[in-house]
Amino acid sequence: MRKKQTYTRRTFVGLGGVAAAVAAGSLAGCAASPNTSSSTDEANASAQSGNGDYKAAPAPISDDEVVETLEADIVVIGGGISGAVAAATAVEAGKNVVVFQKAATALSHGSGAAAWNSKAQQEVGADFDPWEAVTEWTRQGENRADLNLIKAWIYNSGPTMDWATALTNDVEGVGPVNMIYLADMEYPDQHNRCYPTVHMWTGEMQALAQWLLDYAEQNGADIRYLTPAVQLARDEGSDGRVSTVFAQGEEGYLKAIAADGIILAAGDYGNNPDMRAEYLPHAEGLKSAYTQPDINTGDGQLMGIWVGGAMQPSPHCSNIHYDPPIDVPDIGGSGIPWLFVNKNGKRFCNEDMQYGQLYAQDMNQPDHLHFQVFDDNFRTDWEDMGSGMMKKEPPVDIVASIEAGVENGDVYVGDTIEELAQTMGVPSDALAETVERYNQLCDAGYDDDYGKQAGRLKAVRKAPFYAVARKPGVLCTLNGIVTDAECRALDAERNVIDGLFAVGNCQGNFFGGLEHQMVIPGMSLGRAMTTGRIAALVATGQHPASGRL
Repeated sequence: MRKKQTYTRRTFVGLGGVAAAVAAGSLAGCAASPNTSSSTDEANASAQSGNGDYKAAPAPISDDEVVETLEADIVVIGGGISGAVAAATAVEAGKNVVVFQKAATALSHGSGAAAWNSKAQQEVGADFDPWEAVTEWTRQGENRADLNLIKAWIYNSGPTMDWATALTNDVEGVGPVNMIYLADMEYPDQHNRCYPTVHMWTGEMQALAQWLLDYAEQNGADIRYLTPAVQLARDEGSDGRVSTVFAQGEEGYLKAIAADGIILAAGDYGNNPDMRAEYLPHAEGLKSAYTQPDINTGDGQLMGIWVGGAMQPSPHCSNIHYDPPIDVPDIGGSGIPWLFVNKNGKRFCNEDMQYGQLYAQDMNQPDHLHFQVFDDNFRTDWEDMGSGMMKKEPPVDIVASIEAGVENGDVYVGDTIEELAQTMGVPSDALAETVERYNQLCDAGYDDDYGKQAGRLKAVRKAPFYAVARKPGVLCTLNGIVTDAECRALDAERNVIDGLFAVGNCQGNFFGGLEHQMVIPGMSLGRAMTTGRIAALVATGQHPASGRL
């Protein structure tokens, strides 16, 4: 039976409850909307075309090329959620703030941000040991993350969510914070366990980021849209303080001088071919799901490198997910461990893996694609097919999503396995042989081919038969310039670069491993909001939390 849901006005998605974001067409954490533009295809097609010298610093911009000079206390580079949080925090401290945003608006994907011990969590009893969650996070990330950064998230994420919630909870189109907390959710297998961390705004992160930028502007910030930062400069040559930002305006370069700090919040590098080739080799051939492919090109990371910032070593971590879909229909249940077959009609893996790691087996298959194959018992079979992301999580109605896909022609259907194979475009004899073998394993209650646990072995016998195409994509990259716990950029010797901060997906050493660890879902945006807040507090002379209050 499905567990009873508890809803409050301030809602929290807990214990693996990331699927609410899918209902809104995005992931809680760092989802992007599907992008089928030709520019995206061109960017991804050249993703391994590195020219070898992309890290070379450009020639310094001279003052005679500058058409406008701005004086500020804080300059924020980027108007996503981390930059918006930083700008709003800085203006509340009475600082003169300039924001350079490459896009025409704020730009933030996804709908959920991870935190610990927020008031919203306390209201519904969503309690957990943060170090237990972080220890598992660290294990899954190959112990490569800087625990001082994760510690800063533990003790500052709750206050950050409380601050953002207090500002926006009654704002139409932005708040309130959503919460669906299932206190009795069961986790029969530890690898699917998720901790109750995800906070979701009804307007999703795009609306929240735009509201925060507008709020900052109303309180005195100078927001420059369509004005990308292109270069940083240090005082007194290569060893001085980073105090200057050059940005590209319509009439020429703008020069902004920051008295207190420059915050790199320019996002990820998912559409930079050279950076993808060097830092994300395990995602070779996967498209980026970013909605504006000319935006997330690693500008912040490169500017940081050019002034001496240390980049986290390769390989980097990424959100490599099936949702939102790329080049395939949008059908719920992408993580359900039904029978998986490739384009040759062959089974190739244990389907019962953590959602964030499912893509890895697809990388060995033709076109990096697999099909989920199941029969007409899916309406009840899905209920006990796992409790990790995209499996057994409300409010996504898996049955309704599949039935709508059938009606729309987005789900393959056949009255026989051979007919299903024809609609899928796979060899019918191979699929029939695969299904026959799989059914034998289901009857035996033991997967002697790939080791899937018995409870997830569901025979494919009751007509009609169904298949859904799944193809992973890169939602965002999660690494950048190495920082300390206060988000101050560090050089290769791990010395602080005075005046420069890196936050959100411009920051390195927060994520380890190859993929976003789903044990703490929503961490991409949770990290972005919390680091944006920490950097702004430090830059304005305030003190972020360093332990339990």
